[in-house]
Amino acid sequence: MRILVFFVALFAFAAMAAPPKKVTIQTNAVCGMCKTAIEKSLNALEGVEMAELDLVTKKVKVKYDADVVNVETLRQAIAATGYDADDVAARPKAREKLAACCKGTECKMPE
Repeated sequence: MRILVFFVALFAFAAMAAPPKKVTIQTNAVCGMCKTAIEKSLNALEGVEMAELDLVTKKVKVKYDADVVNVETLRQAIAATGYDADDVAARPKAREKLAACCKGTECKMPE
């Protein structure tokens, strides 16, 4: 009987949990190295379930738990990696460390 009560409580709690939120953030990424850096930075954050950058549109789609992380934190993580994130400018020191192609000059790396 205790096991039944436990599972009922567990399923009830799971049903009450909020579904993950989704946001799309515009970046200035240009190559595969940009994609890797941004996705790695976002996916390392607690509460991020998935981050995927489309290099054609330069938009990163993020699925996240709003109880753990917020959109501003996601934008700041991208900026700290050296890229613009919507209206949040890349952090200058982080941008300086990027490869030349990631700074917007011609990319010679395969995507």
